[in-house]
Amino acid sequence: MRSDQIHRALAQGINRFEVCQLVSKGVKVTHKTGGRFEDSINDVLQYIGTHPKQTGGIHPAPKVLEPAA
Repeated sequence: MRSDQIHRALAQGINRFEVCQLVSKGVKVTHKTGGRFEDSINDVLQYIGTHPKQTGGIHPAPKVLEPAA
């Protein structure tokens, strides 16, 4: 059921707002024309619930600049 998939996604440490945003973006990327949106939503929720959250993020850490003088 979808509620079980949502609870698994929330158990990954992602809040409800982030889950909604990730599902929205994931469906836009993975949805196939002619397919059901429900299936695309379920696929994205399944992915979010089974894959651990990335700790590093997609942006590299900023460099610390030393004073010139």
